[in-house]
Amino acid sequence: MSKKPLPRKQRIENRGYQYSKKDKDKTKNVSVTLKDIDSAIIYYLENVVKPSVEENGEHIKVPVLYGSVERWKSILRDGFLRDKKRQIVTPVIVFKRDTISINETIPQDKLDANNPHLFYPFEKKYSRVNRYDNLTTQIGTVSQREYYNVTFPDYIMLSYNFIIWTSFIEQMNRIVERINYSDGAYWGDPEKMRFRSTIDSFEDATEIGETERLIRTNFNVTINGYLLSEKGLDNKPTMNKFITPKKVSFYESTVIDLD
Repeated sequence: MSKKPLPRKQRIENRGYQYSKKDKDKTKNVSVTLKDIDSAIIYYLENVVKPSVEENGEHIKVPVLYGSVERWKSILRDGFLRDKKRQIVTPVIVFKRDTISINETIPQDKLDANNPHLFYPFEKKYSRVNRYDNLTTQIGTVSQREYYNVTFPDYIMLSYNFIIWTSFIEQMNRIVERINYSDGAYWGDPEKMRFRSTIDSFEDATEIGETERLIRTNFNVTINGYLLSEKGLDNKPTMNKFITPKKVSFYESTVIDLD
């Protein structure tokens, strides 16, 4: 049974949080998605680890690919990866996300997902309404401050499966050594977000293709991440803006007992 909305006079609302973000407000909404975590892994491998092999006296950069459904299905069927021309791709690194679980080492509870009560506040250092001038000093107004409340994220643990293919064992050793050195590091872009990683053991295997021999290595990576959507379940933003009062006035009153 649907309920009718309460009249405006009966609604209990905090007007201090009802500030719209206009075009002049360049503060972006905070959000962390699964795509951001996947992109952080690709960025770290391509720009920090920089896997490469040496072949015919040249250094070849090893591409890092995300295993989509179609791509991973072909890998399971053939045992290796092919390009559009049906040629075996080597060297290459392919990974996919396996599982997502709640990180129980960092307990947190929003109390109610429809109406969260746990926030992380931060202050905007500069605002156009907070500029100093002589008029504000003469009339005694206080500089306004802009604050933002961001809902606490959900801390999770993600498991990824990685596969490396090379043509020679020497090439594979060089890639594995660089990836193993990054165990325990925070993967991602330093200017955006980073996530702590844990690498499991490496499993080596040698496969015989149609025309060449392939060296294959499998390993798993566990990422300690977090998720935060831009809007909650009731379509409300997870980041709210509020401004401190511009002026606070105090009045004195005296009550005389006429009796």
